[in-house]
Amino acid sequence: MTKLIGIISIISLWLSASVFAADAQHCVLLDDSWGNSCGSPDSLQIKVKNGCSQTIYVKMCIEKKDGKWSCGSDSSLAPGRTNTGFYTCHATSRYKWSACTGGYKECGFKNL
Repeated sequence: MTKLIGIISIISLWLSASVFAADAQHCVLLDDSWGNSCGSPDSLQIKVKNGCSQTIYVKMCIEKKDGKWSCGSDSSLAPGRTNTGFYTCHATSRYKWSACTGGYKECGFKNL
């Protein structure tokens, strides 16, 4: 009986972590602004604020005008904190992002 309770506890912890990983994107706030980086009016900066109750991993990729992607990540964005370091000079308006608790293997998409 003790083994069964232990197994159920482990499974429920694993499931709750997986559910939060999917929900981490729902408590992240993004704020984009143009022309504040690189001395260029076509630079795009995206501030990422962690509104979650746990530390998260964030990955951000911003498309450049030449079609390439500029990607970066923050492996430990604490609750309530903001990362202001995601920006690209000569950007399009397209970007992709992902947020989760399990690190880069769990979070999002392949490098572009």
